[in-house]
Amino acid sequence: MPVKETGEFTAAAPDPQLKADPQLGAAAFKLSAQETNSDPIQVADGFYILHFAGITEAHPLTLEEAKSKIVESMKKSRSREVMSTKGAEIVNQLREAKKSGQSLEATIQKAGAKPEKLPAFSLMEEEEKAKAEDKEPKNEQADLAAIKQAVAYLNPGDISDFSPSGENGFIAILEKREAFTDTNAGEKKAAFEKRIMDNKQRIVLYEWLHDRQEAAGLKFEKG
Repeated sequence: MPVKETGEFTAAAPDPQLKADPQLGAAAFKLSAQETNSDPIQVADGFYILHFAGITEAHPLTLEEAKSKIVESMKKSRSREVMSTKGAEIVNQLREAKKSGQSLEATIQKAGAKPEKLPAFSLMEEEEKAKAEDKEPKNEQADLAAIKQAVAYLNPGDISDFSPSGENGFIAILEKREAFTDTNAGEKKAAFEKRIMDNKQRIVLYEWLHDRQEAAGLKFEKG
């Protein structure tokens, strides 16, 4: 049987040879000097038996070891800062253009932003349909879901604040809002607005947690 040796690896960044199946990395970290061999582990292409060769104890990084991570973190932080500043400037330009009756499309193009028009949608109807079919609401792109929530409290013609999203961001403009004719609209709207607020709070928490993880140099992967 072939014998292969990995390099040093961590739980967050397993050796490429262990990426064939998530259970391999998990099994590796259950081994120790007292229990050096794993049971046979079945994967798609056969079986693995892992052998514990040794461990390097966790230790604070030296300045030289941490230098690249510090530089990368500073670059990301600076990029997000520049993007947020630029986004806020475009928001002000759009709001000033609206006040003076100028074309928003022309202002967007002049600012170098990319306009995109979404088809009409109803957040409440989408959620009710998913409940009626006993399904989770459809899994949309994170940006699209955030945009839909950003316009939930806007009045027609309003312009949202800039919202960072990953390496980019967006500014939402509500073109128009159709009247909701359901007889139970009041109750449904109150319940829906509560869910929207809960979602916003979770988004803020996830953004904060993501920033803290990056600052601490942590990396999490599904396994």
